[in-house]
Amino acid sequence: MVAALLRCFRLGAQSLWIDEVFSVTNTGVGGTLTVRDLIQDIHGPLYGLILHLTARALGTGEWALRLPSALAGVALVAVLAVLAARWVGREAAGWAAWLAALSPFLIWYSQEVRNYMLLMLCTGLAALALLELQRAWRPARAVLAGGALGAGLLTSFSFALLAPLHARWWWTARPRPLWTLGVALALLALLSPWILQVSHVWEFQRLRPAGVETGAPLRGDTTFHPAAVPFALHAFAVGYTLGPSLRELRAGSPGAVVARHAPEILAVGLVFGTLLVLGVRALARRGRLADFLLWTALPFAAVCYFAVRNFKVFHPRYLAVCMPALLMTLAAAFADRGRVTRIALGAAVAGLWGLSLIHLYFDPHYGKEDYRGAAALLAARGRAGEKVLALGAPDPVFYYYRGPLAAEPLWLGFAARPEWLADRMGRALAGAEGGWLVVSRSEDLDPRDAFGTFMATRFPDAERFTLEGVRVWHLDGRALARLASRG
Repeated sequence: MVAALLRCFRLGAQSLWIDEVFSVTNTGVGGTLTVRDLIQDIHGPLYGLILHLTARALGTGEWALRLPSALAGVALVAVLAVLAARWVGREAAGWAAWLAALSPFLIWYSQEVRNYMLLMLCTGLAALALLELQRAWRPARAVLAGGALGAGLLTSFSFALLAPLHARWWWTARPRPLWTLGVALALLALLSPWILQVSHVWEFQRLRPAGVETGAPLRGDTTFHPAAVPFALHAFAVGYTLGPSLRELRAGSPGAVVARHAPEILAVGLVFGTLLVLGVRALARRGRLADFLLWTALPFAAVCYFAVRNFKVFHPRYLAVCMPALLMTLAAAFADRGRVTRIALGAAVAGLWGLSLIHLYFDPHYGKEDYRGAAALLAARGRAGEKVLALGAPDPVFYYYRGPLAAEPLWLGFAARPEWLADRMGRALAGAEGGWLVVSRSEDLDPRDAFGTFMATRFPDAERFTLEGVRVWHLDGRALARLASRG
């Protein structure tokens, strides 16, 4: 009940951010979803199907679209309680359930239209099925384990990061060779359409050994930073709503941002670092240290490698499969401590998580970009003959704004050269009686805010509106005439 309340509270309060919009548009929400659409979805066809069916039944409001993730988050609480009893011991079950119910990281992804919460639920279910298979080999349990593995892989290919752990558990259950072959072939047949699709989309040749040139890197110089790993551990511990916000880290100097939040970061490191050390020791006493390393260290190393090679940028969400193990490790630490230590550590965790959840629910600086508010502004203030240009992240703008004004994207990268920007803006707004410029998520294409400088220099009198994570400028007819003459 507590988990459900925390996940459903203000579930639809924030507008969808860019990745959530991609989830909605890629799964045919509000329209049709064909088998071909599902096969082309290499980012979680099982979640896409669930999302599409939910939207058909409940509508396309933010609350309805996020409900599958919220329900998966609630279910994970029960799954982790049972899983902790099997993997750690019955004494850790209650602790695991409460940690899962209250975790800001889990609540964050329980309120997002993405597949990561379902991925963590499938991770727990697959682990539970394989551990049950170890206790007693039965054909029905083998089929159940195979089904859980298939569901996890169809939710996200990052589930494959746990293949060494799953193989270890499967083999220690002493299966018959024919069963191993049968399950492997069944999984291969199940995944074959998406494997073929991935082979045409992902450029695996870019994952080259150091010093071997087989083509330009996907993203130029590496985007990986050594601080990515401690950042991921911080996010797992308290979510993204304690310490630096994601928008702060993207927009400012990371060193200066971290320095501003040093007290919170140090407190999180002390409390959860202590719990992690105690938890790993508790797992070692139970003979689960090898499992823990396969469940956490190996996926961390793989994701870091992909990031160093610029095959995929580093983000804690790509390590979501590690979260159940980390929570059960913390549960093991609580289970093995005395009453006084439990109270002290529990109070510290409660204080940090309580502050993080307050930020999550009520502090807009930690929230998603307000595209819904920007669309409402355009609908209320836009006049016939005006035009909308979306820069940075145009998809959420077009998702929310469906008014009468013509709207199109404009590449924010033009801001690197003012003369380019003026020319492109002039062309895009030619013939319009006014223009609305909606800018969001500019840190990648315009990290120094050259666009903001351009607007302040060329159009100091233009109306400007600042929403959370979104800026809007309005240019009237006179401003457009000046733009045309200078362009």
